[in-house]
Amino acid sequence: MEKLEYEGNIKNVLLDPVLDVKNVRNEFRITNDDSNRVVLSSMRLSLGVTKAGAGHYNDASGCYGLIRNIFLMDGNQVLDQCLNANGYLAFTNYLGENDENASRNKVKSRGNNGYFVDGFSPADDTMTGGVAPRSDVLYRNTIGQITNTQDSFVNTGYLDLKRCLPLLGNIDAIPLAVFPNLRLVVEYETDANKILENTANASTTIRALLSFDEVTDDQEKQAMSRAFKGVTWLSIEHDRVNVPATSPANNAANVRTEQVSNNNVKNFRGKYLSKLVVAKNPTDTSLHKAGNQNSPMGAYASVLGIDERINVRINGANKLPTDNDRPNKRLAMLTDIWGVANAYPLNNVHGSDRDYFILAQFNGSSDRKLQVGVQDYFGLSVEDNVNDMELLYTRKDESTNGGTDNGQYSTALNLNMWGLCRKSITMSGNQYRVVYA
Repeated sequence: MEKLEYEGNIKNVLLDPVLDVKNVRNEFRITNDDSNRVVLSSMRLSLGVTKAGAGHYNDASGCYGLIRNIFLMDGNQVLDQCLNANGYLAFTNYLGENDENASRNKVKSRGNNGYFVDGFSPADDTMTGGVAPRSDVLYRNTIGQITNTQDSFVNTGYLDLKRCLPLLGNIDAIPLAVFPNLRLVVEYETDANKILENTANASTTIRALLSFDEVTDDQEKQAMSRAFKGVTWLSIEHDRVNVPATSPANNAANVRTEQVSNNNVKNFRGKYLSKLVVAKNPTDTSLHKAGNQNSPMGAYASVLGIDERINVRINGANKLPTDNDRPNKRLAMLTDIWGVANAYPLNNVHGSDRDYFILAQFNGSSDRKLQVGVQDYFGLSVEDNVNDMELLYTRKDESTNGGTDNGQYSTALNLNMWGLCRKSITMSGNQYRVVYA
């Protein structure tokens, strides 16, 4: 198949959507014909917005924040999907080496993962007024800027659909003799806080464009159609539970009230769950927003609580012998299970006011603490058939008597979970079935 991609019997197709409802939905259709078309799985999507006034995409998600849900279908049959795709893509943007994110991936996503250092202050690297020299992290550059030119590709990013539709990463080609009415459906996000770093002006989606490669040689198409016998892959499944807000008491300083929230998780039942990631997203937008200006992680902040403990119970047994109770333990587990995390200083931990000065003020005036403890994800290897599942979560809030709770420790949380579950397409003659394996 690698040879096919570089020979003359492959052509590239740029496909416009058959349905383009601004800010709502795009749909692309690839239908079969008498030649029994075969398309390669290397599908790419170009997408973005236009917007009046200066602005950028959300740093964490880039233009991928537009995609609320995405589906690959054959007629009305869902082959693969990713729900709350923007949250999952914001998380996977966080993974990877800093140099790759800074030099390559952010150009495609138009986000701002991958960081540069602004140099030293003061210039002679000496103490000034008792303050040590520091380096400021640059959170954005021109890559994520948005113009007001309608349907301009200047504003668009580029998404390899294998990132959110893993079926495409496990097959080389899609024979339309098997899937005669292939459809790609993109449902757009309606919450501007998940798309833009500044929401002062509304945005409008650009007409998306789908790029894919198609086999042109008839003998090759016949051989590839006959060779398709099914496929097994790890599909991205989503579920969410809510942790209610607390009302911090007027206790003595450092006397904190504990909240225990044990939640049944239903969407992974009856499936083989390979691994899981949990994002702890606050529901109160004021925690990541100053006026119209979102902080760099914005609505995708996975916030650190006080004395948090987290575990997952599968089929009546805890997966961890003791609860995960430290942010750096969670970061270590996340790295072991999901890969290298592109962390910046204090991204997942608390710090002192002086520690915060390694971070640039994201809009020139807002408190730096809005960038501290906002990428604290929980990753877990499960590798089990799930009949019953609980997410066990405990935290403490901060006293109102001399405490420093800015709402982060007492706000309601959406615990968004994405899990990789085994799924298969099995063939029986000319018919197929899509099942969870």
